[in-house]
Formats: sequence, C-alpha cells, structure tokens
Amino acid sequence: MAAQKGRNFLLKQGTAAGGTTLAGMRTTGLTVNNEQVDITNKDSGGWRTLLEAAGTQSMDITVEGVFTNAAVEHTVRGYAVANSINAFALVFGDGDSIEGNFAISNYQRSGAFNGEETYSLTLQSSGQPVYTSA
Repeated sequence: MAAQKGRNFLLKQGTAAGGTTLAGMRTTGLTVNNEQVDITNKDSGGWRTLLEAAGTQSMDITVEGVFTNAAVEHTVRGYAVANSINAFALVFGDGDSIEGNFAISNYQRSGAFNGEETYSLTLQSSGQPVYTSA
C-alpha cells in the first residue's frame, strides 16, 4: 500500500464529485466515534463484554487553514452562524470519499499582527455518512 499525501485529503462543501473544495486548507482530520454498550454480567468471567454495533456512532471532521476570502469560506461561515446542517464530503488521496450531512459545531478565525489570518472548524455528522471506495 502506497503512502498518501496529506495535501490530497480534502473537505468539500457539497458532494465529492460536484462540491467546492474548502480554500486555504492546511490540515484535515477525521474521527469516527463508536459509543460502546457494556453488557458485562456475572457470566462474563470478570471480563467486560460489549454489545456489537449497539451504541451511537458519529463522525467528526476538523479543518484548519489560511483564510483566502474565497466564496466557499463565506458560505461555510454562513452555515456556522445559521447553525444549519449541510452536505459535505471528504475526499481521500486515493479517490475514496465519505459524504454526508454535517453541522458546524465550532468555527474560529484568528490573525496575529505579523501573520496570516487563519480559520478552523469542526463538523459533526447528522445521520449516516456514506463511504465510497474509488
């Protein structure tokens, strides 16, 4: 398996095929959360036993970048202010993708006196995202 370049791990507003890549990205991250359901009982022999595929699943996406004043950055900021749920897609360097509906739970912009203006955001899934293998 060949290594993949981080610069090709992209977040798009919209779909993987027709969405707009978030401008200025430097870092993109994905976390899959699987809440476990503990069914340990006296018959477990002292070992924890988990109920398979029973808990709540969720997905978080984090992005950090340099603000470039692109239209998509204004769109995403509007989503954050409106607290709306919208379509986003993650596209991996090998062409695989994850698409789904996400809410922006955290949006931040900052800029130092002698530096560039930056942004960061965290998206949380709403409903089941769809994974597509290239």
